[in-house]
Amino acid sequence: MPKAGPKPPVENTSKPMQGVLRAVLVADAVGYSRLMPEDPAGTIVSLNRHRARMREIVRRNNGSEAGFPGDYLLAMFAAASDALASALEFLKQQDDPGVPLHFRVGLHVGDVFEQSGEVLGVAVNIATRLQQAAPIGGIVMSQTFRQSLPGKLHLPIHDIGELRLKNIEETVRAFEVRLTGAPQAPPKAKASRRKTKSDDEAAVIGEPDEARPRIYIRPFRALGKTERAVVFADGLGEELVTTLGVFSDVFRIIHSAETGETGDGYEIVGQVRNGDRLRITCHLVDRATGNRLWADRFDFGNDASYDAQERIAVAVITALQLKLTDGETAHLWSNRPTSLAAWEQFHRARMCEARYTSDGNTRSKTHFVKAMELDPDFVPAIVGLGFSYLDAVRLGWSPDQNQDLEKALHFAELALGKDAHDPYAIALLAYVERAQGKLEQSVATMARAVGIAPRNGELVAYYANMLWMQGNWPAAVSQNRRALDLTPQPSSWIQANLGLALLWDGQPAEAQHVFETVIKGDPDYIRAYIGLAVALLRQGRANEAKKIYRELVVMDPGFQPEGWLARNLNFNPKESEQFMSDLLAASR
Repeated sequence: MPKAGPKPPVENTSKPMQGVLRAVLVADAVGYSRLMPEDPAGTIVSLNRHRARMREIVRRNNGSEAGFPGDYLLAMFAAASDALASALEFLKQQDDPGVPLHFRVGLHVGDVFEQSGEVLGVAVNIATRLQQAAPIGGIVMSQTFRQSLPGKLHLPIHDIGELRLKNIEETVRAFEVRLTGAPQAPPKAKASRRKTKSDDEAAVIGEPDEARPRIYIRPFRALGKTERAVVFADGLGEELVTTLGVFSDVFRIIHSAETGETGDGYEIVGQVRNGDRLRITCHLVDRATGNRLWADRFDFGNDASYDAQERIAVAVITALQLKLTDGETAHLWSNRPTSLAAWEQFHRARMCEARYTSDGNTRSKTHFVKAMELDPDFVPAIVGLGFSYLDAVRLGWSPDQNQDLEKALHFAELALGKDAHDPYAIALLAYVERAQGKLEQSVATMARAVGIAPRNGELVAYYANMLWMQGNWPAAVSQNRRALDLTPQPSSWIQANLGLALLWDGQPAEAQHVFETVIKGDPDYIRAYIGLAVALLRQGRANEAKKIYRELVVMDPGFQPEGWLARNLNFNPKESEQFMSDLLAASR
């Protein structure tokens, strides 16, 4: 038999994979893994509802669904403009009867490859990492994506610089689109209030949103490179990004590995060491000066779980609030042991509450109730719910004032029963006493709360407001200024309260400056426009006052001057009639 020769080479008939240029949209359900243990069936139903909605939106915008892995939504488009339109429509607030899910979106343009029904490629990875840098309810797009959009963009877009994305070799220039509050006013009204630095953007670096401190989260170093330390370090970084996402109205969160970036802001850095125990060190550093603002050390057994990451996340956020935003107020919130889920619901409620609107008041109650359901002994949530009912009475949003006042008193007593020395519970009782007509007693009770926490800027502001209502306007001005000094980044309501106290104290020019400062940092804050209109009128600048009032009505078409006065007369300061008369004059 003849010896067989070498086999001829096998011809490779497979074609190299061909990439197709596509705009990639990746949306992620924030907090999905945390919601699943609480209500798995409801969470899945809610996610499926959002998937069905996304499918319809993608179809109408000429896109193709590319699969929904886990809690992600992935779609491809031939045109970047269609991808952006889909993202904007999908992120519009919807009434969700089930478990509420919140999304963030990443957008990129690049080559994608299809294999066995899967869509692959660096473009998909980049879009996925970009969505992790987006605020809840917002979008982060790459520069490549932005350059692929035709025409001018009338959107609040911010350049957030070069991002170092996980598993992506090159840095990616990124832009953030923030949509919070966008549906509340017509685009023209927004444009009239927000001065722009370029024709194609409604907001850029340096505009109001830039008042939020920029927080860079660096990957935690795993010393020794043991598998346990590496896994814990990676998980901790992801936990910080997810948890801090709850505070997107307060901080700008950037998950980045780049250490040579320029610009102001703060860095969270740390390391994980694995020995007999797991030791984690964490630091908050001022990028401008290199100064270490905060540091802490955490020790856990080698069986440390997700709870350990939660504990560190709470400590980091408390440090941020303490050093950058709320000052000593943060200590009172963080000293209450509770689950991270309850703690997040509490802070969501406070953000809704701070909007000072009827809708915000309603939403705050929902979140406070959820926090209490998760932890019935969480005193800050109990007090917060009581204040929500009290505000509904004070500001005329209550359908039944007597019933809501009884609820406020109930929650004050419930909180004091759990901790008789909690200053916020005492403050709630003081305001309930005010509503009941116990005016002198309410001031004394509020002073007692401040005596327990004298460096708490928020409680000092509550006290200043009580003095304003009582008619002691010089003291109200003084205490409001002290509250601002005690709060690194004060809320709009504290600043506006100073403006009102100045008006009542006969200082309209100074009040004007305060209200204008509030509006610059928070262009949607209605109370500042009300105060500014009166401050201008009292300086003989009627035309300017009328212009401000017109802007106010555009933002809130249902606003009536008479509605400014509290329905419960005990909350109206003396000489409110003159303020009312001036506001009516500005409205004509």
